[in-house]
Amino acid sequence: MTGPKSLSAKLGAVLLAWVAAALQAAGQDLNGLMRAQEGRSARASTGKLAENGDAIRLEKGESRTVAVLEGPGKISHIWLIANSLDIRYPRAVVLRIYWDGAAVPSVETPVGDFFGAGNGMRADIDSWPVKSSSYGRGYNCYWPMPFRKEARIVIANESDKDTAGIFYHIDWVKLDAVPADMMYFHARYHQEYPPEMGKPYTVFVGRGRGHYVGTVLSSQNAIGHWFGEGDDFFYIDGETTPSILGTGTEDYFNDAWNMRVHSTLFTGCTIFEPRGIDARITAYRWHIADPVIFKTSLKFEIERRGFAMDSKGVVIDSFKPRPDYWSSVSYWYLDRIAEPWCPFPPYKDRVNPEIVLHLPQVVATIRHSAGVELQVLPYNRATWTKPWFRVKNETVGSWIEIPFEVKDKGRYAMSLFQTLREDQGVWKVYVDGREIFEAGESQIAGGYSIDEVAQLPPERINKVLDFYNVYKKNIHEDYIWGQGRERKIGLFEFGPGTHTLRLVCVGANPQAVDPETGKPGYNLAADILSLRKLPFENMDAWLQEMIELEKRKK
Repeated sequence: MTGPKSLSAKLGAVLLAWVAAALQAAGQDLNGLMRAQEGRSARASTGKLAENGDAIRLEKGESRTVAVLEGPGKISHIWLIANSLDIRYPRAVVLRIYWDGAAVPSVETPVGDFFGAGNGMRADIDSWPVKSSSYGRGYNCYWPMPFRKEARIVIANESDKDTAGIFYHIDWVKLDAVPADMMYFHARYHQEYPPEMGKPYTVFVGRGRGHYVGTVLSSQNAIGHWFGEGDDFFYIDGETTPSILGTGTEDYFNDAWNMRVHSTLFTGCTIFEPRGIDARITAYRWHIADPVIFKTSLKFEIERRGFAMDSKGVVIDSFKPRPDYWSSVSYWYLDRIAEPWCPFPPYKDRVNPEIVLHLPQVVATIRHSAGVELQVLPYNRATWTKPWFRVKNETVGSWIEIPFEVKDKGRYAMSLFQTLREDQGVWKVYVDGREIFEAGESQIAGGYSIDEVAQLPPERINKVLDFYNVYKKNIHEDYIWGQGRERKIGLFEFGPGTHTLRLVCVGANPQAVDPETGKPGYNLAADILSLRKLPFENMDAWLQEMIELEKRKK
């Protein structure tokens, strides 16, 4: 008789066998370390003997070959750090890798997207082939990348705003030979801005013999509510009907009933903003244990379908095409060097136009109430400029007012990059002297369903930002420096001219204590005020056109 313990033991053995098989397939079986290894280890890096300036500087628009590796060989690990005052540098800095003297890159992708964070954002990821740490600043890649004759690695700073500093290690093995059936590693960035109405999103198109091994998918949602009801379709070797058919976008990423931020060996969701207009999302799935194998061709699509919600917050349907802006990186191995299957867009098309104020640099323009001290302190690892901006405050009712200049009329997503710390208070938000719900649409998360924000009475709309550090992922970092987080405030229509963000202290987090006084902490620290101009306007008209198109199809 098979009892519960026996069944559990059998299931455990099956799981261990599966993990061992997956490890072996990826070349990471620990038992392999008992055997002699082929080749000679080497590294290309920015390291300098007897110096600490271990970085290269890329000017705006500059592209540089950082390594040429003589084959045969295999890249086994890439570590990379980029830093720039262009806060969207994860979309501005681009990695390109060319195999065996090819004129076209087999890897061509912004570094942020390649390492699991889209839309120019940063996020931690702790997966098998890709790891990003230090709040999304330290990039690591362990995809094996073999080559026969040569590997050429190029890093470009395509920003039109600022220079970029780059640190890197490229760890590789010089081999006597590579296997006759060696496959080339590929990764390519793609986006559809704006989408073609009613058409699925194309994640990948490939020709030749190979296997598909991974997806990073990002969305910038153009309307509210849930975006991910679309199914995934894999068309293998010229199929007109997909032989691999999914059941929903979050299902493809191995989640269920919505998505939530997490990171595991094979799947994860690194970014998920609340379900408002302009919600930004990134998820990944690595097909390491389950590669999609093709002999002649593969096409991979995901329907861009979900809940259709109008600007008043009314849900029209639970399964309609959506106008969201999607982008992705596809990862695959191929028996040849592939021609790019989609064009690589310029930087200005990969990001939203954005007004960025580094607060330590504009402190002289910030107004404040009596008794408040504006400080620019010398160093903080959690900030972009390293000097950091703090509001020293001991009373409820104190305020600061940050002016900003708008040149182009439009709808803007306002974010404040908070520096969360132990001694800080709760501050209420006013825009152009008005309550947040009068000035526009609040997207400060907490206390309500953001799906319903357009229909909520003012008393239920969240109007305050808490600057206390509730996260404390890393005791050393968080206690000493605090934690930087991009916090969405809301959406606002601005015309040309000067506008203001006013923050008024209304209290302290119950856990916040000022270490100098022992009293409740009413301080504030922030790093950046950002206003991104949204690319989508009048989505109600888009929805109506989409509904008419759906009717005609029937």
